[in-house]
Formats: sequence, C-alpha cells, structure tokens
Amino acid sequence: MKRFLYYFVWTAAIGFIVYIGTVIEANIAETAQETYDMFPRLLFISIFPVILGFLMRLPKFLLERREPRAAGFDWFKFLAVGVPSLYFVLMTFLPYTSLGVQIPSFMLTSQTSLATIATTAGIVFGYVLLDSFHKPEAANRKEVF
Repeated sequence: MKRFLYYFVWTAAIGFIVYIGTVIEANIAETAQETYDMFPRLLFISIFPVILGFLMRLPKFLLERREPRAAGFDWFKFLAVGVPSLYFVLMTFLPYTSLGVQIPSFMLTSQTSLATIATTAGIVFGYVLLDSFHKPEAANRKEVF
C-alpha cells in the first residue's frame, strides 16, 4: 500500500506539472503571437518533454539511490539512445537560432509532424538521461553477444 501511494502521489504531481506546463505554453504562445518571436515557444516545446521524461524516471531513481549499490553511468545506453534523441530535441529550436543549423530533410518529409517527433524524443531523452545513472547488472557481467 505504501508503494502504491508513493507512485500515485508521483503520478498526481506529474499530472499537475503537465497542467502547469500547458498553461505556461498557452501564455508563451499568446506572447509569441503578439511579438512575432517564436523562439521562446519552440524552446519550451523542446525542453518541457525532457523535463517530463526526467520526472517519469525520478521515482524509480530515488528508490534505487536508497539501495547500497555502486553508482555508475551506463555510457552505452546514453550514447545509443540518449544522444540520438537529444539530436531530435535540438532540431526543433536550433534552426531558429543564429547558428544556422538546417532541419534535416528526412524530418520534414515524414508523415508525422516535427513537434510529435520532438516531444517523443524529449521524453525519451529525459528518461534515458536519468536512467543512465543506474548501471544494469548485465553491464557488470561484461556479456559478449
């Protein structure tokens, strides 16, 4: 029962944060319409899913930190999953900066929208970023495929 309440409270907190995020995004969108400056909205759209992914992994991360285990960082998971998802997150707002980065053509020609790809990638990146601090048992055994 204690574990259920722990996860339920976290779920309610994340739901509240999503609600607050939608209110903030609506305010940013209104300001963007008035000032014609889309960069703050694009930045929020790309950063907020990363925060949500981070929050989704946070309850389990806190429970794992209570256990007496050697802490480490799973570089393989971070490089294989985290870095490509970070790339998609950055592609939502970097083209609108002074860096002159172009959106790759495969992201523009797909059936799904860029915002959907960025949101999914942001959640994955936030989750994997925090999950990479937990070294799985398989990585400690040095398995060879």
